[in-house]
Amino acid sequence: MGRMRYPVCILILLFLAAVFTLDASALDPEPWQDQRGNATPVLMGKNLGEANVGQEATGPKSRLLSPMVRWELDLKDSLDRTVEMEMYQSNDVLFGKGRIMADGMEQNVSASGTISGNKLDLDILSEDLSLFRLSLTMNGKSIYGDYHLYSARFVPEKGIAMGKIV
Repeated sequence: MGRMRYPVCILILLFLAAVFTLDASALDPEPWQDQRGNATPVLMGKNLGEANVGQEATGPKSRLLSPMVRWELDLKDSLDRTVEMEMYQSNDVLFGKGRIMADGMEQNVSASGTISGNKLDLDILSEDLSLFRLSLTMNGKSIYGDYHLYSARFVPEKGIAMGKIV
């Protein structure tokens, strides 16, 4: 039994030596975690792609270009529709919400799309899941173009869109 103690003691000593020689930084949590492993909050007030305490800005993040702009569109196909939306823009992305009116009925809509130069690609989705896929051109505050309407209730249609940014 005495011979067994010697290898066991050596193994315990090797284990303890390995634990004490570990680099202390290996025991630290990831830089994006606190001591408990929870995600740390985002630094506020900095326009940084990546931020650490004391680090200077290296480049701008995406910025909201316009706080809110109101759009009014007339959509003409087999029905005449009017759309009023509050639109936001961040870089080349547009998004917003509003309402669509047709035949005395009104529904909420949401919108998202992209802008490149004066060309706009915009999807408007109504509560009844009618999708208006618009290809628009912007000239100053005027907006015009055409669209395709997809719906579970209607046969797909094409239409003309005209409107303005208020």
